[in-house]
Amino acid sequence: MMKVVAPFFAAATGIEMDVLPSLGSDGALRAVAEGAIDAAVSARNLTAEEVGGGLEADEFARTALVFVTSKAKPNGWRSVDLARIFKSEITKWQDGTPINIILRTKSDTDTRLMSVIFPGMQEAVEQARTRPDVPVAATDQDNVRLAEELTGSFVQAGLSQIVAEKRKLRLVPIDGVEPSLANLENGTYLFEKPYYLVFKFGNREAESLLKFLRSPKGHAVLRETGNLPVSE
Repeated sequence: MMKVVAPFFAAATGIEMDVLPSLGSDGALRAVAEGAIDAAVSARNLTAEEVGGGLEADEFARTALVFVTSKAKPNGWRSVDLARIFKSEITKWQDGTPINIILRTKSDTDTRLMSVIFPGMQEAVEQARTRPDVPVAATDQDNVRLAEELTGSFVQAGLSQIVAEKRKLRLVPIDGVEPSLANLENGTYLFEKPYYLVFKFGNREAESLLKFLRSPKGHAVLRETGNLPVSE
């Protein structure tokens, strides 16, 4: 998403933005706190300790929290069945293809979101961690790369990543609703992921980026990358 934003931000402000590979939310926030980078995009808000360390977090967009697969024509699932998939109570797609889940690290924000949103998911994920055959992806990019490679894969991701990176993955309907920006906006798709811009208080370049993201042009770019803009 931010690689798409970068040239438009530069054209509007004259500020060049170097977008680094994903460090994960926790790693990126530590890098901001240590002054190694100016800003980070995180899917979680700050802890009291991080705020006390001089960090500021401003929500600028929301995207759909989706499930994706390498299957060409995936069937949908009920939200109440998702934990059963991760607990291996449901092991096959409706056409008999084995379901191959991918896990994220314990500190991963998407995993935390799933545990809050979907009943029984926290226990299900912890149970899945005991399986030696289940791969663990360290970053968002590792996650979707593995999903593209695995037959019958089933993983969570942000809609924005799938759209912006043009990933060769299919979106899985949940509770009969197609995951889309339109359905997130009209309230029929209920599962969402926030994005915060995190920076040290007073960082002028980061403040300029936040201002751009909240501008009409910034809103247009965010929508093109599968996000609903969040105004101040």
